[in-house]
Amino acid sequence: MNNTWNQNEFLAFSLLYAAHVDIDFSEEEKEQIKTLVDEDTYNKLYAEFMNMSDYKSLEIILSYKGLYFPTSDRKNELLSQMKTLFEADGDFSIMEKELLLFLEKLM
Repeated sequence: MNNTWNQNEFLAFSLLYAAHVDIDFSEEEKEQIKTLVDEDTYNKLYAEFMNMSDYKSLEIILSYKGLYFPTSDRKNELLSQMKTLFEADGDFSIMEKELLLFLEKLM
């Protein structure tokens, strides 16, 4: 686990993970993430995300969830941001829907 990430960095990483679940990281999804975090944060976390396995990425998300999204309301806020991201490109795919349900159960 990277102990140095702040909440904004964790959010960027989580959204990058979510955006890549259907193997189609659209320009709309990229721009949606950038509306929530600054360019430097986006670039830093994108580079880290691209160098991790899917398993390691999910492991990191689950390890941080208690720190930055410990309550039901905070968890729902993150899931809502993911849903908005999924809808950004006009194609809320089955893979994206399944990831949302999966994370809802895990978090």
